[in-house]
Amino acid sequence: MLLWVRELNRCEFLCRTVEDTRNLGRLLGKVSFPGLVVILKGDLGCGKTEFVRGMAVAMGISENEISSPSFNVVHEYDNFVHMDLYRVKGNFEDIGIEEILEDERIKAIEWGEPVLEELEGLPFVVVSCRESEEGRIFEIEDYTGKVCDKLKKLYEGGIDVQNS
Repeated sequence: MLLWVRELNRCEFLCRTVEDTRNLGRLLGKVSFPGLVVILKGDLGCGKTEFVRGMAVAMGISENEISSPSFNVVHEYDNFVHMDLYRVKGNFEDIGIEEILEDERIKAIEWGEPVLEELEGLPFVVVSCRESEEGRIFEIEDYTGKVCDKLKKLYEGGIDVQNS
């Protein structure tokens, strides 16, 4: 249970295609800042890894380098860490989560709900994906107070995330 109080902004986006999902991830990658933790949650196959691929591209990492790290748990890059805690059963010390959370790289953690209690004092957002009749809905709970406002401006401005 979270024991601290933070201002919360929420924003929601509809993604009709896999490319829409990657583009939304690119937008989040563009507005991310050092130390940001992105917790991704949702059913299997809802688009978490595709979203992370988009984030990685915005940080100069080839989308081909991003795969679901379900068996390796952690993939580390110069300015980015991609984790998948789907198979980790509560013993986060073995994967060095404390050190990873405290460094300045941007972190994307699939199935990251179990580490929410470790995020006190850190900037983070929670990205939830779910299916709808029209596509996938991504809801972002912004505990930084900065991310949703910037995302909305980019999205509403019609930025070409593939070429920017």
